[in-house]
Amino acid sequence: MSSVFRLVRDEGGAAPVVLFEDSTTPGFVPLWEEVGVYDALYNSDGRHGRDVSRALAYGLDRVSSEPGLNRLVPSSALMAEAIRFLENVNRGCVIHGSAEIQTR
Repeated sequence: MSSVFRLVRDEGGAAPVVLFEDSTTPGFVPLWEEVGVYDALYNSDGRHGRDVSRALAYGLDRVSSEPGLNRLVPSSALMAEAIRFLENVNRGCVIHGSAEIQTR
């Protein structure tokens, strides 16, 4: 099972329009908690992208620059995947700052 992060906009249709979506393994949870992005990734439903982009950028900086965090990456995953996911989610939140977040 994977963790999904979406940015959506309600345009009055039956379902909101998905502006951005990415997913990753839930095995990164200990890493997300350590770098301070867990709430932004899992507890931000209904908030806007701009509300979490600063926390995501900070966490991305830490993941990219602190080699000791590798110990929190599950053996079945790579730090490169964690970095890729955070980069994409952060970029999505900056580009679509007024979009609403959905997580699952």
